[in-house]
This record gives sequence, C-alpha cells and structure tokens, in this order.
Amino acid sequence: MRKRNQHERGFSLLEALVVIGIMFTLAGIAVVKSFGSMEGYQANSAQDIVAGQLRLARQLAVSQRRYVKIQFNTGSNPMTVSYQVQPRLGSADPVLPWVTSTIPRQVSFMQENGVPDTPMGFGTCSGAGVCIAAVGGGPAIMQFNSSGQFTDSTGINPINGTIFLGISNQKATARAVTIMGATGRVRPYTYVGGSSSLTAWTE
Repeated sequence: MRKRNQHERGFSLLEALVVIGIMFTLAGIAVVKSFGSMEGYQANSAQDIVAGQLRLARQLAVSQRRYVKIQFNTGSNPMTVSYQVQPRLGSADPVLPWVTSTIPRQVSFMQENGVPDTPMGFGTCSGAGVCIAAVGGGPAIMQFNSSGQFTDSTGINPINGTIFLGISNQKATARAVTIMGATGRVRPYTYVGGSSSLTAWTE
C-alpha cells in the first residue's frame, strides 16, 4: 500500500478567500472606471460623426466635381452637422436636400474653459465651439470645392477652422476636429490635459 504524501493538498480556505477578495477589488475598480468612460464614448462618437461628415462632403465634392456646402447647427438640441451637394454651374441639376447628422445629445459644440487651441493654431474665437476663418460659428457660406479645398463663398479662397466638442464642465471629454483649407484635410484631436497647445492634444 502506497503511503500518502502529507505535502499534497489543495488550496486552503484562507488562500481561496484572498483570491476572491482580489477578484472583487479588480472588478470594483473596473466598474468605477466605467462610469467616466460613457462620457468619453459619447465625445468620441460626436468627433467621429463630425469628422466623417466633413470627409464625406469633401469626397463628394471631388468625385462629383461640385461644391458641397457645410453647416453646423449650434442652436439645436441635439446639435447637428450638415452638408448639401450644390448643382453644377450652368446646369439644370435639382437642388439636393441637406444631409444632416446628429451628435449625441450630451455633447455640444463648445470649448471648455482652460482647454487651449489645437496644435494647428486656427484659433478659438473666444471659446466658440465652431471657429472657422476666425468667425465664431463659421462664415455664412463655407464649402468644399471640386479640388477638395475648404473655401469661403467665392469657392477659391481657402479657409481654416476648428470644431471643438465636449460635455460641459468635463475637460476629459474635450475633442476637436480641424480643417486645413488649402488641402481640405480633416484631422481629429483628443484632449489629454495641460495648457500647452503642443502637448495638450493628441491626434
């Protein structure tokens, strides 16, 4: 008959309780962190909607050889971003309706106090959520032309701008989307903290 080794045994009750305690602690930390992540998710979603609409408008302008107008509705709740493909010059093309996308209701076009301009340096318009061509809310007419440039009403003068997004009194939700007028390039930025425009944002 084989002699049983006294050292062979399972986990003690104390060891099992310690492991369970660690698991509950980690689960609690994850739950606490998830409360802030919903606001971050909403801010990211708003940023994606704005950047996506702008890129789509530019693509349509280039592919269809037309002007595509842009509008930001900062007075509605929820706020919206829209584009409209314009008829070809001298043609009988019908005027197409505006295509509108809504950003999440909790997110606004806004620049939180203490959040600096983006590294592109296109200005903040004294905290206006939409600052294009140094005009709060943007010019009355802003559009992509057939070469992909973002321009004023003339269709030939490039204009730069930044759209700031976030949830009021929550700096961690600050987001921005910039438009480089000469190329029409759209770049999203996420606020990571700090007061320097070069280090406070990450692309």
